[in-house]
Amino acid sequence: MAPKPKPSKRDAILEAMLDLVVKRGFHDAPMSLLSKQSGASAGVIYHYFSSKDEIIQALYEHIRTLKIEAFLGDFSPDQDPRETFLRGCLNVYNFYRKHKREMRFYDQYKHAGFACAPDVKQEDERTKAYARRFSSKSKGGVLNEWPAEVLQEITLNLVIRLASQPRKLPKPLLLEIAEGIWQMVKAKE
Repeated sequence: MAPKPKPSKRDAILEAMLDLVVKRGFHDAPMSLLSKQSGASAGVIYHYFSSKDEIIQALYEHIRTLKIEAFLGDFSPDQDPRETFLRGCLNVYNFYRKHKREMRFYDQYKHAGFACAPDVKQEDERTKAYARRFSSKSKGGVLNEWPAEVLQEITLNLVIRLASQPRKLPKPLLLEIAEGIWQMVKAKE
């Protein structure tokens, strides 16, 4: 097996910031410690990023992109909504199990007062198509007419909470749970 390629300096800086924030929080992650942990001088750090906030924002965007890609998987608007929903539940569960550090950063980011509203103009067509598909029936989607925050709580947020539990759930059980959620939230024919 070929050795894993060495991360770029930029990636090493982001990885070091992730470690620092997860272990120490945003306010106890000084640039001097970031320099030491990443192996990049202050000059190199400032070559890639103009400020600590820019590093944090870049890390947030990187994690957000990873999360969206894992969540959508190979989504296509032509796929069966039920199958797409079930696969999406598994994808989210597995992502949150695998990326616990990243999700700790993400949660801290949301609660630290950073502006984390995504730029909707930058979302790709596949993401928009997914959002349309899994909106309420009156908006052209396949879900019932409950408020969006209620739908999110009993779908995505439930799967995320299950992923954060110490015991990993077996795939058949996850599929059974996802099927139960689907039956609850899908629009009636």
